Amino acid sequence: MNKFLTLIRRDMADNRGALVITPLVIAAILLAVTTFATLTGNARFGFDPQDFAASKEHRGVQGQVVLDDEDGAATVKRGPDGKITITTADGQTKSLDQSIDPKAKAGLEAVLPVGTAVAAALPLAIALISILFVLAGALHDERKDRTILFWKSMPVSDLQTTSAKLVSIVGVGLFFALAVTIVLHLAITGLAVATIGNVGITGVSAGAVFLNATKLWTVLAVGLLFYIGWALPVYGWVTMVSAWAPKMPFVAAFAPLFVLPLVYMAIAYRGDADDKILNAMWEPAGRLIGDPMTDGMSRIVERSSDQVPTVPATEILAHFSKGLAEPGFWIGLVVAGGFIYAASEIRRRRAL
Repeated sequence: MNKFLTLIRRDMADNRGALVITPLVIAAILLAVTTFATLTGNARFGFDPQDFAASKEHRGVQGQVVLDDEDGAATVKRGPDGKITITTADGQTKSLDQSIDPKAKAGLEAVLPVGTAVAAALPLAIALISILFVLAGALHDERKDRTILFWKSMPVSDLQTTSAKLVSIVGVGLFFALAVTIVLHLAITGLAVATIGNVGITGVSAGAVFLNATKLWTVLAVGLLFYIGWALPVYGWVTMVSAWAPKMPFVAAFAPLFVLPLVYMAIAYRGDADDKILNAMWEPAGRLIGDPMTDGMSRIVERSSDQVPTVPATEILAHFSKGLAEPGFWIGLVVAGGFIYAASEIRRRRAL
């Protein structure tokens, strides 16, 4: 176990730029931009007169927006203090806080962390792409720079080395990016909660907002674990190609996954949506984008909304867990194990 952990630490050090520094830099830039925009009044997180006009007929006036609704024209205006007021067609002026009922505020507590999570998820999204390049070069680069001769002199097996690379790049790399995403999400959500008070909305519980954010984090963590399980055959394939490819391992790994289905579509596809051959060819790409997990997800969200946006964490986690009953999930793990073993054997027999 100590040898395996040492190998993981070595791989993390070798790929520190892609696995550690890149998510931190992206998060720092996003947080700096969001903080600056919030302090200068340019970040409104949807609480701006223009946002209210997005789906309605309107005409702009400096400092305000006039909405043409079925009940007549209404003016949404931001005052010098940053508070938003709404003036109806009959001349009644209300604050934005007075115009929002308690049920809508409860919905705001649920939807706010979802909205901020979209921006905060960027480090994780970039990591999902960057690890593919790192994994494709993991076993190829050590042959290219001849460091494999040194590592083969160490008292560790090729299977341990190959497995450690996969665990460090995919497992540790993605979950580190997730940790960065959670911290960034916490900071951006805090700025959004502060902005709600600045525009004059009261009665929104910061505790409820962060509780819903915690549900999101749980869904993300468990979902990432299941995603790795579904995508593991593709990661194993990339690792095996990295051990074999004489040059351009990324192209050698992913060209067959995308070129072969396209060639089949051009030659033999007749427009049948249930073409088993084509579906089998696209399955690796589908696993890589999380298709087995997201299929049917929209129905869960719609069914649980009930006019108030929520984070149906229990239903989503139950949906993820259904994958454990899918034979394809376990077959994929067996295939992944075969690819990893093949990569270790290629590495053992081919030093350069």
